[in-house]
Amino acid sequence: MSTKRGRSKPVQQESQASATPAKTPGGSGAATGADLFADLCVGKPLHHHNRTMFPLSWKHPHDPPYMLLASAIESGQAGVEEVSEAGSVPHLAVTNKADRPVLIPEGEILIGAKQNRVVNVTVLVAAGTKFIVPVSCVEAGRWRYRSRHFESRFCAPPSLRSKKIKAVQRNRAASGRAESDQREVWDEVETCLNKVRATSETASLIDGFVASEKRLDEYRQQFSLPDETAGVLVAEGTHVIGMDLFGSPATFRAMWNRLRDAYLFDALGDARKRRAAGGKSAKAFLDRVAASVRPRPSALGLGEELEIAGDRLVGTALVYGGQVCHVAAFADPA
Repeated sequence: MSTKRGRSKPVQQESQASATPAKTPGGSGAATGADLFADLCVGKPLHHHNRTMFPLSWKHPHDPPYMLLASAIESGQAGVEEVSEAGSVPHLAVTNKADRPVLIPEGEILIGAKQNRVVNVTVLVAAGTKFIVPVSCVEAGRWRYRSRHFESRFCAPPSLRSKKIKAVQRNRAASGRAESDQREVWDEVETCLNKVRATSETASLIDGFVASEKRLDEYRQQFSLPDETAGVLVAEGTHVIGMDLFGSPATFRAMWNRLRDAYLFDALGDARKRRAAGGKSAKAFLDRVAASVRPRPSALGLGEELEIAGDRLVGTALVYGGQVCHVAAFADPA
């Protein structure tokens, strides 16, 4: 990410989610919405055709005490596989062989083994442990091995993630299980493939990204974010559709290509040009997210897990060691 023409430097009047002073996330007591965004700055927006992106940055960034799953897989410090030879659609086994935690972001697509999956909630897996992560299938037409292990190169688009998160919240409230509505996920994958006129023998969401490569590249060239960026807030016209925020610029840089393509993928089905969103829209969305945060009794892995629900919003957040790991929030698809 470059500071191309300085377009994305934080605005002088930095937007914050709340004017109320807040304690550090993960400090004494449970984190609140104000805690999540107290140190957050909203940069100048970039706009192309029907999408506006606002870079998000921290006033005091930090180095993360964990590594991303994709990096851990590439370096041989983590592995993802089916939970057994027979496999289980809503579960995958993650082995962390590193000497520090591994962050698995919600929305990450894992490719391989018996079928491709998407991660249901953000999880931080402790060093030297094996963990069963809740996932959803994004390849309905395959249930056979193509490999023994998974790799990570894509993220799901917000249109799918928002519906999945809402179903996960509903199912956790009813049964305690972080499961999605699998039929709804498959239906959304089909919608995504139809939207970009992609064919797939196994109804795989990945085939939609592959078929859209040239169109995605036209958008990619328009969005160059500052080096200090730790997150992005995205709008369709003046309507904010979602955001992803990480605890450090380094983590965001490692995720950026996948996240960018995921947000732009949803733009490909809309041929209409739309007005650019302004700073007021971004601040209003962050205010709504901050007002919709509620703690969960416990996280699936390490850290403190939060839910974002209400005021036409769904989302999830994870705080660890006094710092944000990941915040994902989307306009409610209902």
